[in-house]
Amino acid sequence: MTRHELKESLQHDQFTDTVSKVVNYTLADRQRLIRWAVIGGAVLLIAGAAIWFSSYRSSLRRQDLEAAFAVLNAPVSTTETAGKSFPTQEAKTKASMKALADVIAKDGGTREGLIAQYYLGTLKAQNLDPKGAESDLNAVANSSSECAPLAKIALAQLYTSQNRSTEAQKLLREIVDKPTDLVSKTQAQVLLAQLLQSSNPQEAKKIVQSLKTPNQSPAVARALEQISSQAAR
Repeated sequence: MTRHELKESLQHDQFTDTVSKVVNYTLADRQRLIRWAVIGGAVLLIAGAAIWFSSYRSSLRRQDLEAAFAVLNAPVSTTETAGKSFPTQEAKTKASMKALADVIAKDGGTREGLIAQYYLGTLKAQNLDPKGAESDLNAVANSSSECAPLAKIALAQLYTSQNRSTEAQKLLREIVDKPTDLVSKTQAQVLLAQLLQSSNPQEAKKIVQSLKTPNQSPAVARALEQISSQAAR
């Protein structure tokens, strides 16, 4: 084969043609490939930044809640003590409500904001603000917060004090039907039995009997004994 024939053969070799096409395609689309690589890298950077920012914001919210709890847990003392304290319970309550309200205003709707709202609702209930308590507790009870069942129990107690037994029963039955890690079905049933003692003693007795098991906890046993003794009076 002459040099000319060899050259012609190589120019039309199938393998060489294929490689040439791939190289030409890659070169032609190089800019597009680079553009997509840049876009992909940017997406990863944005996703990473979003995760970091979410974690950062969550950390700030926890700090807000912890600051409010520091006020809520501060002692009442007329003598000088280390750390924060209040001269009267009234002063502590006022400061606690403000601290919790500040968290709600800043972080409302978040996990930390709803926890703060639950505590604010219970404080209002304890300090003769039933309307304010009902508003705050309802917001938490109707949320997906882990405090929702606790808010329902607090609302049930508030409704019971206002002779709204039907509404209180409804809330407790909701917890019985859908218990959580914070409030078990047994705990909700005990509370419901206590509530039903005056309005429906037969159902209350039925609930108590269903809860009497050999492996019941001491706390449940004491609660059932108290309900049974009150019913016997």
